[in-house]
Parts: sequence; C-alpha cells; structure tokens
Amino acid sequence: MTSHWLVQLAVLAILFFWVVGAYNRLMRLRNAVATAWGQVEPALARRSEAMQEVIELVRDPLVAEAGTLQSLADADVRTRQAAEAVRLARSHPEEVSQWVAAEAALASPAARLRALIELQPALFQDPVRGARLGPALTAWIDAEPRIGFARQTFNEAAQVYNQALHQWPTRLITTVFGFAGAGRA
Repeated sequence: MTSHWLVQLAVLAILFFWVVGAYNRLMRLRNAVATAWGQVEPALARRSEAMQEVIELVRDPLVAEAGTLQSLADADVRTRQAAEAVRLARSHPEEVSQWVAAEAALASPAARLRALIELQPALFQDPVRGARLGPALTAWIDAEPRIGFARQTFNEAAQVYNQALHQWPTRLITTVFGFAGAGRA
C-alpha cells in the first residue's frame, strides 16, 4: 500500500517539475520576443528623429509638397503609436499586424520625399540647411537596415516562441497560464 502511495507521489512530483520547467521555458521565450522587439524600437526612434529633421529642413523649400510632408509625418506618428502598442501588448499578433500596416503606409511618402530631395540638389547648396540635411538624410537612410535587422531578430524570436506554444505536451499548459502567440513582422 505504501508503494502505491509513493508511485502516485513520484508521478505528481514529475508532473509538477515538468509544468514548472515548461512554464519557465515559455516565459524565457516570451521574454526573448519582448527583448527582440526592444531592438526594433530604438531603430524606429532614430529613423523618426532623422525623418522629422529632414521634414523640417525641406518644409520651406518644398512648400509645394506640403501634402507629401504631412502624410509622411502622419505615417511616422502612426508607426510610432503602433510600435508602442506592440510593446505594451507583449507582441500580440493584432498589434504587430497594425505596426506592419503602418510601416507599409510610411514607405510610399518616404520614398517620394527622398526622390524629391534627390531632384533638388539646391537644398544641399544652402550652407546652413545643407550642413544639417546631409547628416539627417544619412541617419534616416542608415536606420532602415537597422530596422530590418531588428525586425528579422524579432521574427525569429516570435517563431521560436510560437513553435514552443504549439508543441505537445507544452500546449496543455499554454491556456492555463495565459500564453498567447506572438505576431510576426
């Protein structure tokens, strides 16, 4: 009779330690997703700062393109808001999808403004404006690959986490402890 009780205790202990281990693994992977997103945000902030400076520097000379400048500024605000929502929501798929859509909406006015600047070499000839415009434009352009690399790191972390959520028997505890999938950018 005591051996039966010891077997039950051993099974419960094994089950308990498996649940603790699986929970800790999922927490570690979820935190890795959040950390990876933390690499995206500074790159977005650098791009946003440089973009805003470029917009301010070309606002007067490109007054005819006020609509492009405003749509770029608005798209940048939406992108930053969506990025903040991703951070606060722990990278849930809905928020990540909204951020991806905001990034896509930013691409067209950004490309248009960069093309307009390339067609206006006089912008760089002004000693004051040109001295600030060149570095700001370079910072903006340099931020893009950083965002891409950080986004790839985020996607890889999200993929590993999502795969862990769907593996059996770990899947048995995901809903009990409220683990939700991470979106991919």
